[in-house]
Amino acid sequence: MTDPQGFADAVHRFDSELDAAVVRARRIASEARETSAKFRRETRQLAEQVKAGTASGGRTDDRLLRTASGFRTDNGLPVRDLPVPEPSATPSPLRTSGSRRPIAPSSDDDEDFSQEQIMR
Repeated sequence: MTDPQGFADAVHRFDSELDAAVVRARRIASEARETSAKFRRETRQLAEQVKAGTASGGRTDDRLLRTASGFRTDNGLPVRDLPVPEPSATPSPLRTSGSRRPIAPSSDDDEDFSQEQIMR
């Protein structure tokens, strides 16, 4: 025979665990929204600084700007015309000595967990 008290206890434990999971999920979702809002706010401020020419990051590599613009264009995202920075005598902090390997375009294949893909 079945134990009605055991079943009731199991249902109660299940309800308690479900409630705790919902509380955790809501907390995590709230934290994610806060993080996302902070990131958007900081990105908006940086974009305004770049537009105004007051960004303190130094000169951005032209190749990097072209790559970023190409990515946004290819993905249907808006591309804003930014002021062309004046050439500076100091090298960009984004440039490194030596040659870099070209980065292969990522695919939609989620099954590719090769070390090369992970290390990027």
